Amino acid sequence: MKFKRIMALVAAVTLLLTCSGCSLNFFSVESLLSPPVQSGKNGEVQKAFNTLMRDVKVQLKTPVSGDYQTAFVLYDINGDGIDEAFVFYSDTSVEATVRMALLECVDDEWIISADLKGAGSGVFDICFNDLDGDGTSEIFVSWSLFDSKITRIVSVYEPAMTSEGLFTLESIGNEYCNTKYFVDFNGDLKNDLVVVYIDDTAEIQKSVLRFFSLSPERQLVKYSEINLDNSITSVESIQSDIIKAGDASYSRVFLDCLKNEKMMFTELVYWDTEHSKPVREFTEPYSASSRNSKILCRDIDSDGNLEIPVVTTLAGDPKQISVTDYDNVYTFTLISWLDAKGDYNDDNVHTLYNPLDNYLLRFSWNGRISVRYDSAQDALLFCRWSEHDKEYGDELFSIAYRPSKDEIPYGELLYESDDGMYYYEITDNGRDYGITDEDLISYFIKM
Repeated sequence: MKFKRIMALVAAVTLLLTCSGCSLNFFSVESLLSPPVQSGKNGEVQKAFNTLMRDVKVQLKTPVSGDYQTAFVLYDINGDGIDEAFVFYSDTSVEATVRMALLECVDDEWIISADLKGAGSGVFDICFNDLDGDGTSEIFVSWSLFDSKITRIVSVYEPAMTSEGLFTLESIGNEYCNTKYFVDFNGDLKNDLVVVYIDDTAEIQKSVLRFFSLSPERQLVKYSEINLDNSITSVESIQSDIIKAGDASYSRVFLDCLKNEKMMFTELVYWDTEHSKPVREFTEPYSASSRNSKILCRDIDSDGNLEIPVVTTLAGDPKQISVTDYDNVYTFTLISWLDAKGDYNDDNVHTLYNPLDNYLLRFSWNGRISVRYDSAQDALLFCRWSEHDKEYGDELFSIAYRPSKDEIPYGELLYESDDGMYYYEITDNGRDYGITDEDLISYFIKM
């Protein structure tokens, strides 16, 4: 098994090198003071920017995350159908601080209408969201700080017009953050900026969730905050849903948090409409939702609400439900998806988690089915399990992953992904048990 996976990795690297030819470039664009000109409209902007900044030692800065991972970001900020351009760069002859230039096209010529100093040495991301519902998006830029890998400053800008009729950008707020999110949390039908900030500057670390909106004076204002578990080292994901209770409804925010590299737990915060404040669902979220896998909250049962994954006991032989690969030990686990407050399902949903091949399989376990790994076939076997005798019984079905279409298939195709194929086989005993092809296909979840 180990040899097959190593060979698959070698083949993938070889294919990458073969297909890339001379165009394969292992150098960051930020390491080049004059990077190759991009194609299309981005190329037009870059040529114009290079001309306008010909006397400046420009080093382009590329956002490392988000939807816009390019130093030249095109966006129609006023909704007139014409894109403006945001360019991130630094003047290496002056300082390392990153800058943001706003370019607009006037009489078929690109000009710099605003040029602002950023708040860090790099750009983490840029995004756009309409907080006040006026139809014009505010601009949110997260600046990477010089001395921190996780703490950033998010700056909020609003487009405005100069007396000459050109665009400019007005800063309306700056906040420390590690992660941000947008949701109508307080139910006023306008989006809010939700920020997680982990303050590790004091002797005791403090984690806080803050909620911001735009004031009538068009400034970013904090309208509420709540303390989170102080053991959070970072937030892997933020998601939200809406719970309806009679004629009322309220928002819930799910934060999948890392305690360390191996342990994750979920903070759940909802808006208390009666008292107009945020409330934590769990006073001890780590105890309530800890798991040793990076499995995020999701709507596992398609009821419109999110559920929280928690590791529970999987019946079976401990030696059979683990496998060693690449000198790592992978343990197959049973995940219980908890219905949180306001999510009124009758029973929690359970899924099998395969960390080796990275998938979930929803199934009615009831303690009567377990798994064991067949290293000869590189397949996970799902079998009857006798809790009384502590032994495996009939094999019901199996699932196997193959990293390439060119390998010999294993049974029927279950799922095709960019990195390989998943196959399944149902035995006669499995079909007698009531397992169908439709069940496996519909309950398979690629992670």
